[in-house]
Amino acid sequence: MKPSRPNLCCLLIGLCLSLITSGQKTITRYNQSFKIDTLYPATGSVGMNSPWEVVYGPDDSLWVTESRNYKIWKIHPGNKGNREVLDLSGLKDFTSPTSWPQGGLMGLAIHPQFHSGKPWVYVAYVYHLIGCGSMACSGCAAGACSFNTKVVRYRYNFADGTMTWMNDVITGLHGSNDHNSGRIRISPLPEGDGNYHLYYTIGDMGAGNLTNANRPNHAQDTTIIEGKILRLNTEPDLSLPLAQQWIPGDNPYPAGAAPSAKNPIYSYGHRNAQGLVFGSVNGGASYLLYSSEHGDRSDDEVNIIIPHTNYGWPKVAGLCDDNYTSSGGDSMYIANKSVISETGFCDTSATQEPIYSFFNWARDPNKTQGALGNMNWPTIAPASIAFYGHSAIPGWNYSLLIPSLKDGLYRLKLKPDGLSIDSGAAITDTFRYLLGYRLRNITVAPTGDTLFVAVDNSCCTLGANSVLGNSTASPNLGFILRMVYLTTLALDPSTVKRPPANNNFSCKVFPNPASKQLNITSPPGTNKPLLAQLYDIRGMLVQEARSAEDDLSMEIRGLAPGVYILRLYNGYKVPLLTEKVLIK
Repeated sequence: MKPSRPNLCCLLIGLCLSLITSGQKTITRYNQSFKIDTLYPATGSVGMNSPWEVVYGPDDSLWVTESRNYKIWKIHPGNKGNREVLDLSGLKDFTSPTSWPQGGLMGLAIHPQFHSGKPWVYVAYVYHLIGCGSMACSGCAAGACSFNTKVVRYRYNFADGTMTWMNDVITGLHGSNDHNSGRIRISPLPEGDGNYHLYYTIGDMGAGNLTNANRPNHAQDTTIIEGKILRLNTEPDLSLPLAQQWIPGDNPYPAGAAPSAKNPIYSYGHRNAQGLVFGSVNGGASYLLYSSEHGDRSDDEVNIIIPHTNYGWPKVAGLCDDNYTSSGGDSMYIANKSVISETGFCDTSATQEPIYSFFNWARDPNKTQGALGNMNWPTIAPASIAFYGHSAIPGWNYSLLIPSLKDGLYRLKLKPDGLSIDSGAAITDTFRYLLGYRLRNITVAPTGDTLFVAVDNSCCTLGANSVLGNSTASPNLGFILRMVYLTTLALDPSTVKRPPANNNFSCKVFPNPASKQLNITSPPGTNKPLLAQLYDIRGMLVQEARSAEDDLSMEIRGLAPGVYILRLYNGYKVPLLTEKVLIK
């Protein structure tokens, strides 16, 4: 049955949920309607045990890795048929949830010539527990564990739909209970040497963070494979010695080394890049490699990956903007180390800045932000990234889609050259969907009108209102959701207005500095209700106010003197203003 067109009244709240049939609903965001239903499970309410990778394969199936059960599934994207393709659970030597790695069975990639003589599937998984506590690293806490990880090539057998082991592409990689990263992508075109290459993200093992606070950080060391993006061959180069056959001879490190002496490192200075994707804005003539990366307690990143390039971690978080730089006797920390100068390091180390940084707020000098837990950190926790290069959904072409473990799905609109985010887009540079969900991955159907989204099994999200400090359980744990574009609705300009461009110049906050009350005004006709939220330097929400008028006031008596961040949203929850406020 064709779903009915949503009522225009739903647009006035920006998010419309209406039941169509069992297991289906429509949502309306930014005047566009989508149908959402459950692709997996086909029946019942029990999802997978932590779906990690979702790949739309060249055989028109979804290939899904189940990270905790170590299984690979194929799911029919139309009729919801599913079957288990491979069980790797017997290839690991650990079972205890107290000594479990981040991830487990992680990335999966399919060779571009899958139907042309190379039916090869590559998977990454953690296979060996080295030890926990002091066995993990000197001074590590009891919850810190060290593992080994590998990338393996399998052959898919078309006759019976099974997979057969072929080779270990790379083995003995370091692993951890934190920051394993674990994404695989293969270049969509042959590269300069005429071959396809495999790219793999490996994190910094959580060095300097939580239970791994005392683990040394090697992200800046190009001789150690931690905090890097690796580049590998998709098939062995038999002209090289056996130990080097999976490492491209034109890799950048060590600089000047012979092809037989190269290592797998492609770029370095990464923290936890869980997103990796190729995207083309010129019809497939050439591709850029994009990544999304977890920040520390702010500054999640979107990067373009360039060979032989330093991305700054753990000396820089996000932009080279000194928001983590120590000053005034306070110590700012990155990876449990005091930061002297972000800009100083960038200037001397030719650091590549991200093309987008979420919430590049100042870190809390007393580290209390960390003690309060990650729901209080101004981060989205980007779990993966996908490139949308279709015209099926109006306005979406050349966008990056970023699932968040805290705050739904983000869409960033790229500029036409693909090299930066379009901050001059009609509403904002950041579009947000599926609020209240904890999302692990997303892939796009070749038609462009359908998205497939994996819901993570862990708790929690910030909830539909995205308020820092909230801890709300996500719905549909372990589900694979199907999100189908329906229609773009015509707006009545007399009843619904979008925020004007250059909102920072249209909205006003006064007085600033302030001691008793803040007054906020918005342009006439802004969609209501207005929501103003005031955050302290730790990212904690300390005050908020709402108004159905074009102006509002916020009581600030009793707040401690200092710098605060004011955020103003319209009735669609679209941000209108972000401004620092000094309370004296």
